[in-house]
Amino acid sequence: MKGGTEMAILVMFEAKGVGRAEYEASNDALGITGEDDAPDGLITHSAALTDDGVLVVDVWESREKLEVFFNDRLRAALESAGIPISDPTILPVHNVIQQGGGTTAGTMVVIDMAGLTTDTYDRMAASMDAHGSELRDHPAVQHVAAVTDDGLLVVDVWESPEAFGAFAESQIGPAAEAAGVTAPIEPKLLPAIGRLRGRMPVAG
Repeated sequence: MKGGTEMAILVMFEAKGVGRAEYEASNDALGITGEDDAPDGLITHSAALTDDGVLVVDVWESREKLEVFFNDRLRAALESAGIPISDPTILPVHNVIQQGGGTTAGTMVVIDMAGLTTDTYDRMAASMDAHGSELRDHPAVQHVAAVTDDGLLVVDVWESPEAFGAFAESQIGPAAEAAGVTAPIEPKLLPAIGRLRGRMPVAG
């Protein structure tokens, strides 16, 4: 795995029927107002609005750290904010950029890349300037790639749809072509409503 943490996991769930107000109420109940309040073991947290709810995507250092946070704090905060508790999708993380060059969380980009192997992802990344030695130069606010049953799930946070579009045209497209990726890359762009960087340092 790249980015440093062998046991890191992506945790994703959609709270349907709720909106920004409930999401912010849950953060208030947790006492989270900034990065200094990030729970132990959190690497990144992001949230975005969907057509019928809020999509939350976290990266945690380990399942154990997630379970401690959920049992000790999150369950009660969700209940107090009226957010239904549902089983999340949990995936092993292949690569994470905790902090790129972007600064404002404006857009979440979700790409379900069925058929893409970690080797092909690595070849693509190796040919992209943004994935060079200084990952803080990556134009995204943050980036994570996790392994699914049939490929990879990529979840980024970008400053805007335009910023992602320019990057996709200049780097993702050519890298995919060079790596022999023939399946269409179909990103889902969602308005971001929250982003928190955890306190755990990540290499790169």
